[in-house]
Formats: sequence, C-alpha cells, structure tokens
Amino acid sequence: MKKIIVFVCGLLLLTACSNHESAASVSEESSQPTIKTTSALQDLPEYPIIRKNVDLEIFELKIVADNPYKRVILIENNTSGEKEYKSIYIKKTNRLKLIQFNEGLLYNGIVN
Repeated sequence: MKKIIVFVCGLLLLTACSNHESAASVSEESSQPTIKTTSALQDLPEYPIIRKNVDLEIFELKIVADNPYKRVILIENNTSGEKEYKSIYIKKTNRLKLIQFNEGLLYNGIVN
C-alpha cells in the first residue's frame, strides 16, 4: 500500500512540474507584441477610426493581443519609441476605445 501511495505522489509531482514549464513558455511567447504589415492592418475594421484620430506617418501600430474576443493595439512614436496611444476593439459588440495616454479617452463607439 505504501508503494502505491509513493508512486501516485511521485506521478503527481512529475505531472505538476511538466505543466508548469509549458505554461511558462506559453506566457513568454504571448508577451511579445506582434507586428503585422500595413496592408494587413488596413483590413481591420477599427483602422479607419485610428487613422482619423492618429497621424500614422509618425506612429507605428503593434498588435499586443488578438484573440476571439478582443484586439489590443499599442501605437508608439517612430522617433522616440514611446507608446502614446492604445486601441481596444471588442469583437462581439464592435466597440472601439481609443485612448491617448496623456489626454485620456479619444474615441468610444461602435465601428460600422
């Protein structure tokens, strides 16, 4: 009976360690922002509103999160590299929030 208990505890310990390592590698990969080409970004439904409110000649768009529920884009200055805007698009409701870090909310509405 002791051998079975020791075996089960050892098995649980090995299983727990292996799951932890894979979860850590997944979180490291997802923390990297993805950069898409300009033509791919122009196909996004929120792109016209971002273009209207932000001068895209001096800013670069970086998609930080893109899952079935929402898309988060950080907009940073090309010259200084500082992040100045954040776009949050909720896919189910087509709601877009465009936030300027120094000024606050610039746009909050439904994207057609």
